[in-house]
Amino acid sequence: MLETGRRILEYLDCFVVYYSIQFGRCVLFSFAALAVVLILRHTCFKNRIFLKGMCWAVFLVIPFVGRLKLFYQSSWMIRLFWWWNHACMKSAWVRYGYLAGMLVTAAVIFIRRRRVKNFVTGMKRWDLNGHEVWVGDFSFTPFTTGLIRNRVVLPRVMTETFLPEDLQLVYLHEQTHIHLGHLWLYFLWDIGRSLLWMNPFLTLCTKAVRQDLEEICDQVTIQKSGRSAYEYGKLLLNSMSLIQEASSAPGAAFAETKEYRITKKRFNRIAGFRPYKRQKVFAVCAAGIVAVLGLFCLIHGNSYPNYTEDKEILILSDEGKFVEISDKTALYSAIEIGRDEVQVDQKAMDQIFGEQQIQLDSYYILFGGFIKMPGIGGGGNAVYVDRNQKDGLLRLPYQNNDTRFLTLLFKWI
Repeated sequence: MLETGRRILEYLDCFVVYYSIQFGRCVLFSFAALAVVLILRHTCFKNRIFLKGMCWAVFLVIPFVGRLKLFYQSSWMIRLFWWWNHACMKSAWVRYGYLAGMLVTAAVIFIRRRRVKNFVTGMKRWDLNGHEVWVGDFSFTPFTTGLIRNRVVLPRVMTETFLPEDLQLVYLHEQTHIHLGHLWLYFLWDIGRSLLWMNPFLTLCTKAVRQDLEEICDQVTIQKSGRSAYEYGKLLLNSMSLIQEASSAPGAAFAETKEYRITKKRFNRIAGFRPYKRQKVFAVCAAGIVAVLGLFCLIHGNSYPNYTEDKEILILSDEGKFVEISDKTALYSAIEIGRDEVQVDQKAMDQIFGEQQIQLDSYYILFGGFIKMPGIGGGGNAVYVDRNQKDGLLRLPYQNNDTRFLTLLFKWI
């Protein structure tokens, strides 16, 4: 039982080292990516609403750059990142500190989302022209919650004040968020800023992400509704005037922000609405998806795989020192690794030791295992060889550690 617990802790530590190194690298990349996105938002994409919102999609691939071979093949990348590798490997405070920060950030986000769910629980269902919505008694902006079971939530004061056709437009806005996949994008954004929590600007830019997606939703809703931008803007203004208290349930709100500058910009976008060609927007979105997938494939193709089998055979003395064998071909010919036993040609090994003047009465043969990236791996087996045993072919049984559950799990995570 103690041995099992020790193995679990060892693999857990390897897991933490492996991912803390990876995500630490991703953090630095996220700073550069964020700078590019913010520059694009305020320059060439400033008046291109759909492109401005789509540029945030680059962060879908940032958490995967940590396994790039570039970190070990480029001299300047080695100098830039080696300190982080060394800190994670040598200091438990660094690697477990990163893990703790990631878990705390995720917990805070989970608690906030849980509060939204609890806020909606207990609300009464209400029929809006054949559509099911949830109505609450508190004063809050309309929002949509639920990744699988979507719920559109409206304040009672709005259902009692607005005309049915105006409520239908509010509902259409929230449904547009759902159809465009914005709730999933918010969810993925929360995952990304949890994994890369050491970049606080990702959290600070959450409002910018929501603002860009809100502008996209405004444009699509106006065109789908068939109503004028003036009517849409007037309804938005009426809803903001009606709801005086701050929103109690954060989400993809119809009148999400009360900051004057952002609100003014949103109204300017609505006022400047021009009908767009759906085919053109669809082509732009498809091109963006292809670009993100292409970037992901490029990263994947230049990254280390989940694991690589270690084919090397090593000789270890009783004193724990590795013995360098210059003739690897002869070594691999003298030792045959089977599924459950190792066959050692004593005569061939004696010849190898004699040629290199190696004096060992006994030694260990190390083999197997896997490598996830240079310096990080697991598994492996060993057999003990006593040279005083009979000459000829030795058959040394062993228990294959590479088939253990924890080893297989660490290979694929």
